[in-house]
Amino acid sequence: MKHFLFLLIALSCGHCMLQAQSLSKDSLYYVHLRDGNTLYSKTVRLKSSLYAGKYLLLDNNRQVALSQAKDFKGRDGVFAVGRIGGVFDAFRLEHEGRRISLYSQCYFETETLYGSPTPDGIPTPTIITTHEKALFFRKGTDGEIERLTFHNLKGAMADDSGSLQELRLAHSHLILGIGLAVGGAALIATGIAATAHHNHVLSTSYDRATAKWYADAQAHPFGNNPPPALPHYMGLSPVAFIGIGVTVSAAIPLFNVGRHARRALEIYNGIE
Repeated sequence: MKHFLFLLIALSCGHCMLQAQSLSKDSLYYVHLRDGNTLYSKTVRLKSSLYAGKYLLLDNNRQVALSQAKDFKGRDGVFAVGRIGGVFDAFRLEHEGRRISLYSQCYFETETLYGSPTPDGIPTPTIITTHEKALFFRKGTDGEIERLTFHNLKGAMADDSGSLQELRLAHSHLILGIGLAVGGAALIATGIAATAHHNHVLSTSYDRATAKWYADAQAHPFGNNPPPALPHYMGLSPVAFIGIGVTVSAAIPLFNVGRHARRALEIYNGIE
């Protein structure tokens, strides 16, 4: 009886081990835990609970807190788990690099507006959803998730002079592009204001001359008193056109920002 019982236990353990091995080989999805272990599953889904926060749901309704996971792969792609602002969250892998990888996260905001086609109509709701994508990066496989900013990238690439040089060029182009855009907008506003002021002065002078002419015509109906000439209004000031040109030219350095930033990442990741 004891031998039979031991045989059942052995067969059961063997079956479990074979099933676990088969699952690890056949499963496309996994969860790398922070303690070094790896969980394999046929489904890995990111869930959110009002009380428990975000967690991972595996086969057989097994739940793994996001704070216990390092990274995972599911149907929606490969994700890294990071802590931004004291809260653990998942970040989708966008580009895997040898030393620095890029991640993203999408934010959705929903707003409900009420309106009616007629003043006395019944207001009906309209749901407007806006989408925003934020970029992040991680240095190495054990690094922390950081926001993709010049300051953070500069700190991560401090050990590579070539990457830092490209980052400085990207930052310089960004400052130049913003300066051109702001300066161009200021010139456009100045040109519009100058045009409006000039035409307003002409209009006011014409109104006064017309009022005087009308009073004289009433006082001397048979006098030779021609009406005042119409004012010659000025079109848009040339300053505004210069501002438009300056604003459009801002696109050139702003376009080069991304080119130099990508080049910095390529150099750091060993892509020549």
